[in-house]
Amino acid sequence: MKKEGICRICGNYGKLTFEHVPPQSAFNSKPVLFQKSVHIHDKNSYLYGKKIRSNQGAGGYYLCKSCNNLTGSYYGDSYKKFAYKGMMALTNRVWASRVITFEYAIQPLNVLKQILSMFMAIDTSDQLLHLEGLSSFLLNKDSQTFPKNLRVFIYHTSTKQVRNGWGMARTSKGYHYLGEITYPPFGLVYSLDSEPTRDDFFEITDFKNYKFNQTVQGRLSIPFLTPKTYIPGLYN
Repeated sequence: MKKEGICRICGNYGKLTFEHVPPQSAFNSKPVLFQKSVHIHDKNSYLYGKKIRSNQGAGGYYLCKSCNNLTGSYYGDSYKKFAYKGMMALTNRVWASRVITFEYAIQPLNVLKQILSMFMAIDTSDQLLHLEGLSSFLLNKDSQTFPKNLRVFIYHTSTKQVRNGWGMARTSKGYHYLGEITYPPFGLVYSLDSEPTRDDFFEITDFKNYKFNQTVQGRLSIPFLTPKTYIPGLYN
């Protein structure tokens, strides 16, 4: 039976469909245990400290059928190919000071939009839904108009500890407002109105400057990190 609620991309109320985060074709087809923000941050909730088992893979009932189909058809295959290359790089372990350098053929704008679709899907605070211009950036495949206070980063990881959440972290650099998704081969991070928790993330915000379906070839040097806890932003 389909669940009902507010679609986290278009903001309309109605039936929701299961959204895989990351896409099912990007190694996300097996059962997983994961925690959302309420399991990590809300000590007053009966869910605090618990985990969720998803037999369909990581994800949930986040998006309406229209937004799910649209983002999946526009951007899902591009992210799948990027993830497959990333897994190849991770498997071959081309290291240089904890950085994996590999040659990628990538559709940058498509990949960025898929990543942001995933972040919007898991954001129970709706701060991304209400961030001016972000929904239209995703729903218009050709749009390159991107919120100036949002930055996006990636890193390599092999952790089996799934992080799909958003929140605040505090480091020696100060307070950070961020979201994070970890699912091998990548960890994905956004920062909003703040600096990232680390200086060595590989930033992909400028992927917005490419055109839809534009393919480029390039050598990416992406750090390898291991999340420390389920709390976003902290690493071993």
